Amino acid sequence: MRVLIGILLAGLLVIPLQPALAVPFFDRLPGFEVRIQGNEALREWLREELKKLRKGSSQLKAYEDPHDVARYERGSLEKLLRSRGYYSARVRQSVSGGKILYQVNPGPQYRIKSLSIDMPERLRRGFGGVPLREGDPLEAKKVLKGVETIEKYLGENACLLDIDVGYRATVIHSEAAARLEYIVAPSPEVVVGEVRIEGLTSVEPDFLRKKLQIHSGDCFSRSKIDAARLRLLRTNLIAGVNSEVSSPHGGRVDITFVLKERSHRTVKLGVGYTSSEGAGVSAGWEHRNVLHRGEKIEIASKINPVQQTLKGQLLVPRFLRDDQNFSAKTEFSNEERDSYSAESLTVGAAVSRKLSKHRTAGVGAELKFSRVDEEEGTTENYRLLSFPLGLKWDTTDNLLDARHGATAALEVKPYVDLNNDDTHFVKSILVVTGYKTAEQVRYEPTLAVRARAGIISGIDNLEIPADERFYAGGGGSVRGYGYQALGPRLLIPPEEPGGEPTLSDPIGGRGLSEISLEGRFRFSDTWGGVLFVDGGNAYADPSPDFSDLFWGAGVGVRYFTSFAPLRLDLAVPLDRREGLDDGLQVYVSLGQAF
Repeated sequence: MRVLIGILLAGLLVIPLQPALAVPFFDRLPGFEVRIQGNEALREWLREELKKLRKGSSQLKAYEDPHDVARYERGSLEKLLRSRGYYSARVRQSVSGGKILYQVNPGPQYRIKSLSIDMPERLRRGFGGVPLREGDPLEAKKVLKGVETIEKYLGENACLLDIDVGYRATVIHSEAAARLEYIVAPSPEVVVGEVRIEGLTSVEPDFLRKKLQIHSGDCFSRSKIDAARLRLLRTNLIAGVNSEVSSPHGGRVDITFVLKERSHRTVKLGVGYTSSEGAGVSAGWEHRNVLHRGEKIEIASKINPVQQTLKGQLLVPRFLRDDQNFSAKTEFSNEERDSYSAESLTVGAAVSRKLSKHRTAGVGAELKFSRVDEEEGTTENYRLLSFPLGLKWDTTDNLLDARHGATAALEVKPYVDLNNDDTHFVKSILVVTGYKTAEQVRYEPTLAVRARAGIISGIDNLEIPADERFYAGGGGSVRGYGYQALGPRLLIPPEEPGGEPTLSDPIGGRGLSEISLEGRFRFSDTWGGVLFVDGGNAYADPSPDFSDLFWGAGVGVRYFTSFAPLRLDLAVPLDRREGLDDGLQVYVSLGQAF
């Protein structure tokens, strides 16, 4: 049965929704059909564009009479046809049985008869031309692409005070053709004079000046100003940026950036709930400009029935070089798990460097003082010194709700116990995620995949501190099972002769395998849903095996806020173990599961 359920859920995640699928509550417009004789590709394109229009037009949704909808959409179809070069197209609509039929006669597709670019000769040198040629269809998208091409070329190769590129298309109906002319408006060429920053109250101007990457004597470029404004906003220190460009004087223009600082302090409060850990609260405070150069100090705490943590962290951007950050942390933690309890104090520091747009590397050092009491009654004190090494590749579009892109993160942490030279091991974790969204399909389904594998090498399983071993199960692992409920267990002999042996609570392992598959859907701007399947296990042997997994599956609801989605997940174990697993697990938290 569990295999059948898993196959059905996986099928729902990977099979695309049919474009015409309708849910009554979300789809109140009448159905429609588009007919075009002999041009199937154009018909499909019009259908998809009309579906997008229905999804985004508030005016269209206000109509109650199907005839009003048909008249509005007929005009939209005619505009769409002209954008593809069908300037003599005709559309007729009819309504029958509450369904609209659009009969389309596109006529001939108009083509470019002549193409010219009105640009000063001195600016033409090196210009490779626009992505259009005589004889090409007169399509609005390609014509505008030509405008973008000219603007980009001028922005990178000229110092024009203003770049204004337009076009004029003269349609010749008798020939089903058009003359196309691009026009570059006259503008003086200037260089940058003085660069000023105004409006700061606490941030050091020199810190932000380096973010501008604009210097006196540079070739003037509006695109460089826009990029500078974006970099200022990304510092998280600035709430608004206005740029003012002076009138030309002596071939130079002065640039003034007028800034509005944002509040540098934030208080955070949060709540969450899981079936295995109960209700929990979190609180935090941060200051993002402690030393007036973007340094951030953050204090965060989390409390639930099984874990309490208090963490302080300092982040120093642009540490020694522009692409490098420094961080230091102190964390106290108290855990009361089924198989162990642990108290720990961790101090550490790390340096991370951005190797490229998508790649980041880091190296650091940590010292962890801990006292671990295991289920069998043993108590150990550790002083673990580690040197974490990390490498991450990230192309996702959103940290808390990714819809496109992928990540791959590898962390390797060699440990040595300063109390015992024989306790030394290496803990390695690899996490890979991927996201793909079909935005043109109804409800914008997102397929999200995560795989996680871990290995601890160097010493035997029970010689590793219990709070450093791998466990599986829970909201961030395998939903449907209790937190850390999956993994190797010890066989406990019976207390009396002839009795049945029992299993201990999970003791953790040296190997970890996890895989998750989610189908995410957006029903509106604020509500969404999820179908998911998770699999995972922990092993005493340090060799992850993706064939011996426990599976869980479930559904979830998402409420999208301006910051991150709130999630509620309900999950059941597909490999339920009698006496060990509950029938249902509930998870409430902020942000997607991964």
